[in-house]
Amino acid sequence: MTTENPAGSPANVDRLVTRPFFLILLFAFMFFVGVGMTLPLLPVFVRDELQGSDLAIGIVVAIQAVAAILVRPWINPRLARYGTVKVIMWGAFLGALSMGLMSFSPNVITLVFLRLVLGGAQAAMFIAMLSTIMSWVSEWRRAEAASVFSVAPYIGLAIGPVIGQLTYKSLGFTTAFVLSGVIAFVGALPILSLRNVKIDLGTASAEDPNAVPPPKFYLPALLPGTVLALGIVGMVGMNAFLPLYAPELGTSQVQWMFFFYAAVVLSIRLFGRRIPDRVGPRKTGIWSTSFIVIGLVIMAVTPSWPGIYLALIPLATGIALQYPGLMALVLSDVDDRVRPSAISTFTMFFDIAQGLGGLVVGIAAALGGYRAVFGFGALCSVIGLVMLVVLVLPRYAKTVIPVTK
Repeated sequence: MTTENPAGSPANVDRLVTRPFFLILLFAFMFFVGVGMTLPLLPVFVRDELQGSDLAIGIVVAIQAVAAILVRPWINPRLARYGTVKVIMWGAFLGALSMGLMSFSPNVITLVFLRLVLGGAQAAMFIAMLSTIMSWVSEWRRAEAASVFSVAPYIGLAIGPVIGQLTYKSLGFTTAFVLSGVIAFVGALPILSLRNVKIDLGTASAEDPNAVPPPKFYLPALLPGTVLALGIVGMVGMNAFLPLYAPELGTSQVQWMFFFYAAVVLSIRLFGRRIPDRVGPRKTGIWSTSFIVIGLVIMAVTPSWPGIYLALIPLATGIALQYPGLMALVLSDVDDRVRPSAISTFTMFFDIAQGLGGLVVGIAAALGGYRAVFGFGALCSVIGLVMLVVLVLPRYAKTVIPVTK
């Protein structure tokens, strides 16, 4: 039996991954292969080619989030006016172009500008994809849908660094960055086969002149989003400085560390995708944040590179579970009209963590070295855990959150 889903695409009510869902997953995978290719390259490119400092590296990593934050209020109206396909395609074009041009940057300022373009494009696409997917699924399967959706980016982020590092070693920075842009854009082409759906935001119209538009920001998502951001700070530090820290521990094969990390996240998101729905978002939030703390503490104190792999297991497990658990919590009491604003506000904290987190971990590295970066990330996660228990969860104590058995 099929039914017309809210986004206008036929979908089997019992199936989670339909053809439209799969095409979005395919694009997310390809785009994040491109993004992943740049992860091990950017710190080395800034240091060796642009003669940038550790602080400059932190800024380059963080600045992508600034544009992503600034464009958030602009995205939902564009989804209503132009539709999801057009937003995704324009985002893919601009994001791919920015990645392809990074190796031609003559200085850090130019690279910062390109990272700003990438940040805005990625935020627009992410909200367009996630809002569409969440409109296709039942309330009690949203955490599962968020986990499944996140599988594609994490496969891309697992494979991307390996491809990027190998391409750089064989053919240089220019080929590696250009190839990342090409892969990202090619992945968007199947999206053109989807129906261009304009998201209904409940704004006033001739049929319903009294309709009230949803808020640009969903205030109840601020505290859960802050907990998410504090948990991501350590991951930001890892992305920025693990390529420079690993050689100090005796290995230059950092791409395999990124691969291992992404593989663990992928495994949890794929095979444990129903954990947040089964045990509930409250327990998921507490345990996932605790795992992040444990992983970052091990990373900060380990004396050798095998310890990094050990640390990545709890860190990746925590990162894998924290996002879908908190997402389900935020969406547990919102209606269809408000959902895009709730998603936009909550996912904005990814960008806040990338922006502020990148800046502060850059300062931490400059003042205390690379171990201080991971120690600072652990401290941020501890603060997030306290906020979750004291401030966030009591608000949802009386909210009925579906838990599947």
